[in-house]
This record gives sequence, structure tokens and C-alpha cells, in this order.
Amino acid sequence: MKEGQWYPGNMARAVSHLRQDLKIVDLAIELLDARIPLSSRNPVFNSLLEGKKRLVLLHKADRADHQLTKSWLAYYRTKGIVALPFSVLQKNFLSRLLGYLKKQEHSLRPTRIKRPLRMIIVGIPNVGKSTMINFFVRKAVTRTGNQPGVTRGKQWIRINHDLELLDTPGVLWPKIDESSAWSLAVVGAIPPSRIDLQAIALKLIDFYLDNKLAGLLTSRYQLTTAGPAEAMFEQIAVTQGCLRLEGKIDSNRTASLLLRDFQAGQLGRVTLEIPPAGYSKV
Repeated sequence: MKEGQWYPGNMARAVSHLRQDLKIVDLAIELLDARIPLSSRNPVFNSLLEGKKRLVLLHKADRADHQLTKSWLAYYRTKGIVALPFSVLQKNFLSRLLGYLKKQEHSLRPTRIKRPLRMIIVGIPNVGKSTMINFFVRKAVTRTGNQPGVTRGKQWIRINHDLELLDTPGVLWPKIDESSAWSLAVVGAIPPSRIDLQAIALKLIDFYLDNKLAGLLTSRYQLTTAGPAEAMFEQIAVTQGCLRLEGKIDSNRTASLLLRDFQAGQLGRVTLEIPPAGYSKV
């Protein structure tokens, strides 16, 4: 994975625009993927959001390990950062978020100006920003999709009489290390055309094996053995019919199926990262 290929010019321009947008909002909502809170955080935001009131949302929490999500929330508390779990599929998460925002209205909004509390939402591609906004207003006010980069430009969204939200395009950063690149690829934040699908899928199987989660795979795909990764990959291809006409395994189709199932939460509630000690980006 080459360093420069993840940072096209439109993302550089988005960062520049974001600097200006932050000047006109009261609160920044940083959306992370609850399954990879470490890798789904753009380190560029660390300096951009300095001095701005910030809320971290661990999105897709319904697909992440519950105990590890609690550990991540506790970790953010030690750093003095307000963080909440979030999922578009569970109403209690929305209630908690709206409750928090209600408390911020009087402390952040200028008392002499009668206007809504202005928020901005930031995050990497495909972390679920548009989906979350649609859930907020309960209608399709922004386009959503399962591929990175669907949201092309910024727009203000009126949540209710007291809240306005500025949506922004997802932004990756110039240099992504190998570990983060794998995590981002697994959750779909990096376009499939730019990754080795089979290598990513095999490493995901290894993760399940290393963390004693192989049973989730054997159950989902009706496998007879749990390891090694290459053997399980081949079994998945066979049981799921991912074969070419001549009977050979279709590696890309098999890998795509595995990654798609993980992203949809079909392979269990799994978190790929644990809170690190002394992580300097947060």
C-alpha cells in the first residue's frame, strides 16, 4: 500500500475547507467506527479540533464487542474527552445523544443570538456520517452508500428547531501505516479496488483464530474445521458457492463475501482494536 495513494487532492481541499467551517460551529462531532476506534480516527483532526468543543461518537456500536466498547469509553474519559456509543439501529443511542446535545445548547450557543446550536460532523470515508444524519431527521436528506466517498460536498442539515448540523466529506490522511490500513480495509473505509482482497480476508480469519472467535466463522459458513486461515478460506468458498465454472475457487468473490459479512455484523459483535496505553493521538 503506497503512501500517497490514499490522499487525493479533493481530500486535501476538504481539510482546508474544514479549517474554515470550524470557525462557524459551536460543537464538533467526531465519528469513529466502534470496531476500530484507533484506526478510524484521522490524526489530522487532532490539531484541527484543538480548542473546539468536541464529542466523540463510536458509531456502529451494535456491531462491536460490548465490553470493549465500554473499555474505549472509559479510556476516552481518562483523556478528558466526552464519548458516546452510537448505532442507527438502537433508539436508546439516539436518545442519549439528543440528551447530551440538549445540555450543550445553553453553554455553547451565544445567549443573545436566537439561532440553533451549530454542529459539524467529521470522520473518515464510509464511517457512517450520512447514515447517521438520515437517522437523525428520519428521512433521506443526504445520499448514503456502502462505498467510500458517496457524500461529495458539505451541506447544512436542520435536525430540529434547536440543532443544525454541517455534514462534510470523509477525509483520510497522507500516511497510513500497515496495521491501520488493514483495519480500515476490513470495515470498508478503503475502496476494494485499492487493496488485496484475499490478503485482507485471510488476515481477518487469522484475527478470529488468534482471538478464539473461530466458532463464529464455522457457524456462519458451515465449516468442518477451524484453521488454518487458508483452509478455512477455501472451505468458505466451497460452502458459499464462490467457485468458477471450472470448479476453481474465486478468491476475490470469497474475500468480498467475507468482508461484506463482517461489515454488516454477520460475523458476530467483534472489535478489532483495544485501547492502547499512552496513545498520543487522543
